[in-house]
Amino acid sequence: MAYYLIAGASGYVGSRLAERLLAAGHRVRGLVLNPDTPVVERLASRGMSVWIGDLTRPETLTGIAEGAEYVFNLTSCSVLESNALHRTYVSGNLNLIDACDRAGAVSAYVFTSNVTPYGDTGEARVDEDFPVAPRHLLGEVMAEAERSIMRVARERRFPAIILRVASIYGPERDPVTAVETGLVTIYGDGRNFVSHIHVDDLLDVLERVPLEGQPGAIYNVGDDEPLRQIDLASEIRRRLGMVPPRTFSPAAALRAGLDPSIVGSLTASVRLDNRRLRHDLGLSLRYPSLRAWLDERLPLEVAVAVSA
Repeated sequence: MAYYLIAGASGYVGSRLAERLLAAGHRVRGLVLNPDTPVVERLASRGMSVWIGDLTRPETLTGIAEGAEYVFNLTSCSVLESNALHRTYVSGNLNLIDACDRAGAVSAYVFTSNVTPYGDTGEARVDEDFPVAPRHLLGEVMAEAERSIMRVARERRFPAIILRVASIYGPERDPVTAVETGLVTIYGDGRNFVSHIHVDDLLDVLERVPLEGQPGAIYNVGDDEPLRQIDLASEIRRRLGMVPPRTFSPAAALRAGLDPSIVGSLTASVRLDNRRLRHDLGLSLRYPSLRAWLDERLPLEVAVAVSA
């Protein structure tokens, strides 16, 4: 069995990945800021070795990668913490890579980026060679983090892989619940494409990419059918028996004080092309479209009953 290090092991994706790897009999070390949470305590009870540290403080990472074969940096940072973005994503990656270099036995280092480096690509299908053109602070920081990782990969022959991950949904991140409770707001006309990935499909990718992915590669991680935001919201509301969604002005949101990175992310159109991922991993998604999940979550016959 292999030995994995997960930075961000208490997060939405990290905790689920740790559980899956532990269940398969692997050894897992989890980097967390706070060990006194139910999630971390549960993972520790299942065998995860807990390492308390902070990617932005390299002195807390000494020895963290000893014995680890595969390293995941799944750390996240709120866009509202603008001063912490660069420290977390740029400096944090470099600090963890330095720790991996000192350990000397790491076979793969996987960083989960997002789609913000692409900016707004309109109607185009976006593969990994599409020009990067971030439009706000989060995208700029993520693009810089990716460049820093790729530079290290070239200069040190370090086995880094970057995943540009689409919008994640699944348990506790349920689009139907979000619409039903009024948490979904559409800024602009809503015709922007949004790429999605179910968390179970993302976990499949994370399990396989350290073993089957190409070192030095960037992969788009999204499903086969990016959807226009207005179409998805309208379909969910239709099945729930709700009126069509309203749309709001991005300019009004900015005047009201909403963070530009949030507005930019919500209005950007990024229509991911996942062919490189499917080719290199021979991947078949459980949910090739969010529509497939929606048919399970809210089948049409149930939707009719709800709206009757």
